[in-house]
Amino acid sequence: MTTQTTAEATSTAVRLVDIHKTYPAREPVHALRGVSLDLLAGSVTAIVGQSGSGKSTLLNCAAGLDTPSRGSVVVGGHDLTTLRPDDLTRFRREHVGFVFQAYNLIGHLTARENVRLPLALAGRKVDTAWESALLEFLGVPQLMDRLPGELSGGQAQRVAIARALITRPAVVFADEPTGALDSKTGAAVLQVLRDTARELRQTVVVVTHDAQVASAAERVVVLADGLVVDRLERPTAEQVTASLLTKGR
Repeated sequence: MTTQTTAEATSTAVRLVDIHKTYPAREPVHALRGVSLDLLAGSVTAIVGQSGSGKSTLLNCAAGLDTPSRGSVVVGGHDLTTLRPDDLTRFRREHVGFVFQAYNLIGHLTARENVRLPLALAGRKVDTAWESALLEFLGVPQLMDRLPGELSGGQAQRVAIARALITRPAVVFADEPTGALDSKTGAAVLQVLRDTARELRQTVVVVTHDAQVASAAERVVVLADGLVVDRLERPTAEQVTASLLTKGR
């Protein structure tokens, strides 16, 4: 199964350059203090760190949900920091996919309607050939007439992944995607995300605090106090844990 994605126009799907994020307060909170990352097209990267390390802020800035105080965010060849709010919303809707811990499926819509929702919001027609191939790849075509309440956790997350991929985004951000699943189902969902990157050349970024989840990625980036403190290539869960303990505090 093959497709042409925005990310394939360049080997770097996401580029973060000297990202700073400061929240105003009586004493300003420096959530990010100069993070630079290049994420290759078709790669799976895990962002890990303790609570307060800045990983959620990094996801929000990289996905265009928040604006960095300084630095640039380039996704699929587009610098998000130069886009006007309406253009940014449109770009995010069409070129960025999201997978959440709680699935965020709309309860009164069928699975198919949930999958197609990003297209409906963007005013785009459904490419039925792509949709059929995607659903088959994810193993969920038989679930499309069900409501979210009729799905198991693993099935719901696969539907959520289909929704994230239906627009053929430049990058998919998965925020604690296995947090609501048991270990066996979570492992299966992680395998789906890895297969997605390999087979569809889809760039996937997983934000997690779980060393076992992170070890499923090709590359792990460890954050602490808003800084990248370690980078690991194909690590074991034990190596991720050791890095969090020694460098991620």
